[in-house]
Amino acid sequence: MITIMDKNALNYYRDIFLENLEGISNIDKQKRAWTDGDYEGFNTFIEIFESFVSPCEYVMKWSVLSDQQRLDLEKLYEMLINYQDTKTEGGKIVKKTDSEICQDPLWNEIRTFARKVYRDLEPIGRNKEG
Repeated sequence: MITIMDKNALNYYRDIFLENLEGISNIDKQKRAWTDGDYEGFNTFIEIFESFVSPCEYVMKWSVLSDQQRLDLEKLYEMLINYQDTKTEGGKIVKKTDSEICQDPLWNEIRTFARKVYRDLEPIGRNKEG
């Protein structure tokens, strides 16, 4: 039996969490926003990062996830937490621009893995009963 709280969590998952996971995995949207400057309907790196990482620890505990889905989500979480979004410039540590992140080979690895995780989790989001 699914409680109202579970339904609310699943609705959040469908509406926000999966949307941000898809954003992490979508090179076309990132290029359009982060490289070309057309942010209409898309967020900055930091906004997507925070909107995904913040609820991820909670989502990883859901019973509807398979062991593999949970492991993949944990791996993606760790990849994101450990991603270096700073660089040294003129002896100072500064944040990378969204464009630099979009073109970073390490970010591409994260984006590629996020695509796999998104494809594996997306059917849960379509299941209205959870």
